[in-house]
Amino acid sequence: MTTDPVREERSATAALTEAAARLQGISDTPRLDAEMLLAHARGIDRNALLPRLRDLSAPSGFDALVDRRAGHEPVAYIRGEQEFWDIRLMVTPDVLIPRGDSETLIAAARNHFAVRTPPAHILDMGTGSGALLLAALSLFGEAHGTAIDASAAARCVASDNAGALGMAGRSRFLQRSWRDGGWAQDLGTFDLILCTPPYVEAAAELAPQVRDFEPT
Repeated sequence: MTTDPVREERSATAALTEAAARLQGISDTPRLDAEMLLAHARGIDRNALLPRLRDLSAPSGFDALVDRRAGHEPVAYIRGEQEFWDIRLMVTPDVLIPRGDSETLIAAARNHFAVRTPPAHILDMGTGSGALLLAALSLFGEAHGTAIDASAAARCVASDNAGALGMAGRSRFLQRSWRDGGWAQDLGTFDLILCTPPYVEAAAELAPQVRDFEPT
């Protein structure tokens, strides 16, 4: 496929307008999605992108990213990362995308321990990307954590995230399922247990970006 030099020179503002219009009906937040993808294409943070829009052009790879989003692929998988609480996590199609709703667990833990001794040992059941455990470890700086997941691929993603965040020495990630007998016998005891278990019915009607891209 040849590259159109004219499209390479589009202003960032014009490219964003076109992309947001194209993503109408695909996303509930078409403009935000377009901004995040443009920032990713330029290799900068969205907060750094917005003040400079008038001075920037759209890189040639931006349209390919918009194509993927127009095909319902989630922005987090396209970018390969997702913000959660006060940390940034690598995400792949091997793990569910961390949702903002799950941050309420971390907020509840913060409020609970505000008047108690902070937790020293934390367990995260079904860790996925490691979002809950790593957010809790960022909140409770002296704590250590254990996370389990039935998926070997998810365990690897979570472990990589711990390393990237400098928390590898305070965390361990184990492949095991709470459906198996004796799964918890050697884990020890914990001051805080976090879990967001699967809760979607098998026959539930899901949006294409969830149904076709996130792990079953």
